[in-house]
Amino acid sequence: MSKIKVLQFSSRSSDNCGVGKYQENFVHEFDQWPDKIETKFFDSSPYKTRVMNQDELDETLDRLKMELENYDILHIQHEFGLYSGDEFAQIVDAAKEIDKKVVVTVHLSPALAFKFKPREGIGPRSIVNVLRQKRLHGIFKKRHIEAFKKADLLFTHNNGTTSSLVAYGIDKEKIIQFNHPVLPFTRPKIKSTEIADNLNKKSGDIIYATIGFMHKYKGIEDAVRALKYLPDNYKLAIIGGMQPISDEVNIYNTIATLIDALGLKDRVYITGYVDDDDRLNALIREVDICVYAYNNKYYGQVSSGALNLAFANQRAVIGYPTDSFKEMNKEFGEIKLTTAAAYYELARELGRVDIKGQIAAGDKYAEAYSWPKIADVVIKAYRRLIG
Repeated sequence: MSKIKVLQFSSRSSDNCGVGKYQENFVHEFDQWPDKIETKFFDSSPYKTRVMNQDELDETLDRLKMELENYDILHIQHEFGLYSGDEFAQIVDAAKEIDKKVVVTVHLSPALAFKFKPREGIGPRSIVNVLRQKRLHGIFKKRHIEAFKKADLLFTHNNGTTSSLVAYGIDKEKIIQFNHPVLPFTRPKIKSTEIADNLNKKSGDIIYATIGFMHKYKGIEDAVRALKYLPDNYKLAIIGGMQPISDEVNIYNTIATLIDALGLKDRVYITGYVDDDDRLNALIREVDICVYAYNNKYYGQVSSGALNLAFANQRAVIGYPTDSFKEMNKEFGEIKLTTAAAYYELARELGRVDIKGQIAAGDKYAEAYSWPKIADVVIKAYRRLIG
């Protein structure tokens, strides 16, 4: 049986991008099966193509087609924010022009990427608003949805994304859904006492943490507010800071102001941006519990790589009952879900969670959905696609 040859079009971890790190993990696993698959990244990425003028993009597409001649499949990582114009559609068209198979991993539900914004009333301004929304929706569909339809196979990670794609007319038979993979547990390369030192950790202290870039939908403020309802031996580590390219620094200031206003400066430590994986894992291993007080409207249709970092480091997990968390929690109960998306309920679960029991459930989930196992699923999907 001949090797499958796949060219990857994706951001990279050097772009400070979770999608890039995600696909690098897959490529690392593919490299363990050199007899089955040959793969590499194309030398450009969405972070480069999104700022190109048309002449520069044309030159890149010509190089892409030339290199793709030696491959069976072009695999594109898609998140709506990675593409500023119609470059995603042009990349798909370039691959189809030379009769290559196209696989797309869809990281964000179309239902979240485009939302109609109704305007009250029935006057001229309301009519103009409706027409404008229809025009923008038409552009959105041309740039993204029509390109999804041209792809031969799409990967998703939750029911929300799959349902949204189907609602837009994508053939469900072309969609393969699997849970976001988890890295296998490994012995730490470095040991950290950074959090313990900054929180003056004592015997009997319980430290819980949020993980990942600061974002308004990640519930970091709720994690802070929950601390007021817990005994003084509970402390909070906010592991992460602002994404370097983000322009929403106000969320960082809001969190810091809240910590000060609640008098929690001695019980909360913010690590700031962590750009090294070994340091990140070492920081996570300092804490007892990881919390994910996520917004349901957004994270009901998005899967979180930051969540899997807790499982990979054998930490107990507590989360709000988002649709995606409830969906992935059915088999092992690896997430201790609060009864409501409220910080008082988060405090309640933090005070009574069975830490060892949750770690055991997380270990089962991590084993079932490890990166090597999901990589095998993807390789088999590639193989079926090229026959």
